[in-house]
Amino acid sequence: MTNPPVVMMARLCLLFGVMALQCSCVSHRIYNDQPRQYLQELPITDGVNVGADLAIIEFDDHGTFWKLDQLEDTIDLIERRNAEAERGVLVVIYAHGWKHNADPDRSEGDLAQFRADLIKIANDQHGIGDQGPDQIIGVYIGWRGDTSSIPVHRDLTFWDRKRTAERMVSINMREALFRVMETTKKRPESKCYIAGHSMGGLIIGKTIAPSITTLLLSNGEQGIRLPADLILLQNPALDGLSSWEFIDFLKRSGAHVKLKALDGTMRDAPGPIIASITSEADTATGALYTAGQAVGALSTKFRHDYPNSMPSQKYLATHAEGHIEYLISHRAWLEDGKVKLERIPNAYNDTPYWVIQTTADIIKDHIDIRNPKLDELLNQISELNELYSTEVQTWMFTNFEQDQGEQ
Repeated sequence: MTNPPVVMMARLCLLFGVMALQCSCVSHRIYNDQPRQYLQELPITDGVNVGADLAIIEFDDHGTFWKLDQLEDTIDLIERRNAEAERGVLVVIYAHGWKHNADPDRSEGDLAQFRADLIKIANDQHGIGDQGPDQIIGVYIGWRGDTSSIPVHRDLTFWDRKRTAERMVSINMREALFRVMETTKKRPESKCYIAGHSMGGLIIGKTIAPSITTLLLSNGEQGIRLPADLILLQNPALDGLSSWEFIDFLKRSGAHVKLKALDGTMRDAPGPIIASITSEADTATGALYTAGQAVGALSTKFRHDYPNSMPSQKYLATHAEGHIEYLISHRAWLEDGKVKLERIPNAYNDTPYWVIQTTADIIKDHIDIRNPKLDELLNQISELNELYSTEVQTWMFTNFEQDQGEQ
C-alpha cells in the first residue's frame, strides 16, 4: 500500500510545479495597443538624410490580427512616406522566430534588435547617394514565439510553438504581407525586403511561396513585378517537402528573374528571389526539428514511388530544407578571412530559390543571425539584384509556352 504522506507530497509537488509553469507563462496578449507604441519614428545620426520608421503588426495564437488598426495605420504610414520621398522608400518586413515576441520592454529581444537594424540600414543608405531610398520603414511581425521564462521548459516549447507558427500562415497574415508590399510598390522606385528567422522563416516561406506560384500561373509568361525584391529566410524551420514542391514548380515552369530599369530595359538578374540560409551547426533545425517531425510522422502515410535519385517523401517531410543535401544549391564558407559563396556544380536546385548552407564560422548556431560574417554574406546576396537601388525593379517570368512548344 502506498504511504499517504508520500502521495500527499507527490500531489503537492505536482501542484507547485503546475503553478510555477503558470506563473512563468508569457502572456497571450497584445503588447502595443496605442499608435505611439506600434508606430515609431526612429532617431537617426545627425547629418544623415535618410529617415527610419518602425511599425508593429501583432497576431494572436491563431494567426488573427490582435488589432486591425496596426495594419491600417502601417499602410497609411507607407503611403505618406511614399508621397514625401524624392527617391522612394525601402520597406523591410521581419517575422521573428521561436522565443521572441513583440514585447517592447525586452531589451535583448528581436524587437529591440530590429529597431537597431533599421537605424543601421538608414545610416548605411546615406553613403549610397542618389540611387538609394529616402526612407526606411520596418514592419515587425509579432506573434507569441515565447511562452515560458523557465530555461529548460522554454527549450521544450519548440514543437508547440512550431504548431503555432504553422497557424500564423493565415488569411490575416497573407493580407498583412501583401497589402504592405502592394502599397510599397505603388511607387515604381520603392523596394520591399522580407526576412524571417527560425519559425518566422516558416511563416514567411509558407505564406509567400504559394502566392508567388499563383501570380506566376496567372501572368508569368508576360512577367510579374515581384511583390518583394528579396526574401531572406535565416535558419528557417521549414520542411523540405514544402520547399521541394516550390522548387519543382520553379524548375518545371522555367521561372527566371530579371531586373527592369525605369526606362523599361531588362537584363537577367544574377541573384535569387528567395535566399534560405542555414548553418550546418544549427541543431535546432537539425536534430531537434527532425526528432519532432519524426514523432508527427508516425501517424502519417507517405508515398514510396519517388525516384531513387531524390530523397523519399518521408525524408523530405521530416527534415528542414537547409539540411537536405538534395535541395542545397549553394555553399558559403570562410577563405582567408573572406566569405565565399558559390553555386554547387550540377545541383538539382538551379532555381531562383537559393538554399544556402554555411559553415559554423559564418553562423555558429540557431540564434547567431547577427554577426559581421553573416552580414558580409547578406551584403553579397543583396548586391546581386541591387536591392538598395531605386532605379531597378525585380521581375519574374515563366516559359511554360516555350517548353510546351518544344515537346
